[in-house]
Amino acid sequence: MPQANVQQSPLAAPGRIALRSGGVDAQALRPGSRVGLLGGSFDPPHAGHLHLSREALKRFGLDRVVWLVSPGNPLKPNPPAPLAERIAAARALVDDPRITISDFEARSGTRYTAETLIALRQSFPNVRFTWLMGADNLAQFHRWENWQGILETVPVGVLARPGLRTAALFSPAARIYRAARIPAHASQSLGRTRAPGWCFVNIPMMNVSSSAIRAAGHWATGRKT
Repeated sequence: MPQANVQQSPLAAPGRIALRSGGVDAQALRPGSRVGLLGGSFDPPHAGHLHLSREALKRFGLDRVVWLVSPGNPLKPNPPAPLAERIAAARALVDDPRITISDFEARSGTRYTAETLIALRQSFPNVRFTWLMGADNLAQFHRWENWQGILETVPVGVLARPGLRTAALFSPAARIYRAARIPAHASQSLGRTRAPGWCFVNIPMMNVSSSAIRAAGHWATGRKT
């Protein structure tokens, strides 16, 4: 697995994420703490992200969830809104001190999730990370760069919304790693599980999405700094 080049910065200093969580200074990521990672463009962040994070905290026995707001690719036809604006919108939305907003990927210079996980584990070697995703991501997880490396690095928590269960559970990733699946009734153990290990849980989902918000004209995207 390729090693990411981790820049030394306040964010990457061992034991601390130097951003703010819900308007309050982020606490140190204590050794042994169980931390869920929710990655995405958050273009824009919305109540569904907040709901999913709270469910993950409850269902997977986590101490904290970190939103990894991705820089985005400015070369794409429709790039996301500037990172600073998405970070600011996320901070304004989050009212739970257990949820931290992070631009770690931009600071560390990583491009793919597998690289980001290597950089995080180098920066916080004693934190127990869990990757979080929706069932729609599990359905196409086998298309991700070094997806098997991700599953072999950290446990994965999958939160399902109605209508996507079958496609996700019959996906190549789910079939290949069938033996590593943790039953939903034991989901609280996921944060303490060694990789590979993954758990699939059903949760009530809010009828909101970033794409719908953009389509309704409530969020301007595609702007460049």
